[in-house]
Amino acid sequence: MAKLTAQEERLTESYILLEMARKVLEKDLARLDQAPLKLKDPYIRLLEVTLHRLSREMYETRRSMKKLGLKIQLNDYDQTFSEYTIFFRGYVLTAKYLNAHLKNQVSRRIESLFTYGDKKLP
Repeated sequence: MAKLTAQEERLTESYILLEMARKVLEKDLARLDQAPLKLKDPYIRLLEVTLHRLSREMYETRRSMKKLGLKIQLNDYDQTFSEYTIFFRGYVLTAKYLNAHLKNQVSRRIESLFTYGDKKLP
């Protein structure tokens, strides 16, 4: 059975985490818009800018995946695991990820997107 190369594995994990982070941030943005905050504009702006940065990163990841012929599909999920099917180089691989681990990874990814370092907001 064929295995994913290091680059394919990195792209696969990155795509899964970015897709989950996008869903989380979009839900949070919708909830924040309805929240009774006095100054919600800065928070909304932060989420919008973060979603924009995430979209650019997802675009690059998808483009790289397409070059390699790599496709990912969510099959099933429950309280403990999420199962993905990965199509690559004519092979099919099923991978299970622990949801707690995915949650921690998504949290770190969102934190890194919130952290601008020396970059200015657009």
